[in-house]
Amino acid sequence: MRSVTFLILSFFLMAGCVNEPPEYNLIGPTESDRVVLIEEFSGARCPNCPQGSQELENLKAIHGDNLVIVSIHAGDFAFPYPDSKYDFATEGGDQLLDLLGNPLGYPSAVVNREEQNGSYQVFSSRWASLVSEELEQPARLSIHTEVEYDTVSRVADMTVTILPFQDIPESLYLTVLVKEDDIVDPQADRAVSEGIVPEYVHKNVLRQIISEPYGDVLLEEINAFQPIVKNYSFTLPPEDGWWQDTHCKIVSFISFNSGALKVLQANEVPLIP
Repeated sequence: MRSVTFLILSFFLMAGCVNEPPEYNLIGPTESDRVVLIEEFSGARCPNCPQGSQELENLKAIHGDNLVIVSIHAGDFAFPYPDSKYDFATEGGDQLLDLLGNPLGYPSAVVNREEQNGSYQVFSSRWASLVSEELEQPARLSIHTEVEYDTVSRVADMTVTILPFQDIPESLYLTVLVKEDDIVDPQADRAVSEGIVPEYVHKNVLRQIISEPYGDVLLEEINAFQPIVKNYSFTLPPEDGWWQDTHCKIVSFISFNSGALKVLQANEVPLIP
């Protein structure tokens, strides 16, 4: 789907010879205290991925702060070109690919790590409806992230506060990572005659998982309205065309249970407000 709003078309067969017009149900932004995480799997040599990234931008325009996007360069297409300046693949991204499974095709993404027909990976035609479904669920907790960043030392000190709205009798896991926008580097693209965009603008790129890749375990039993506070520190590598601190954001999310750890809530803040 490429438009700002999405239409679900329902056909009704009517008796007799009378042709009734189809009915349209409009789906738009949902007011929610939930924040949904989309983990997109991509690669510089993936010719369909720019279209998936554009779909994610469309969804972001609709849902705003209720949607957090992380683009993970891992898998069969995550190899740089000879004239690429950067290699977007990361150890953490490879570990997430192992956790969430290889896409059956591209573009592909995982929505809140909700399993769909035996797979966490879903194609772009499903993203909009799955995001809307997740936003309709009430939030079980909130996440608030404060960042203190020193532009000279490039040290970021983060305080993540989780406030449960109810008792949660399972272990919770907190994942904290850095992503970066506006990294210019070659990208395959089936929409252009040359098959590649030399100065493609990459967004939401996973740069580093600060916590354990699958999340840091919190208390085994969570009590309602008892805040949980975790502190992290991370030093950005020197800027060299990327690792631009003004383009970096801190993403935090809470997951629970075994398997791929279903996401309950996500949060995103800029490194520099």
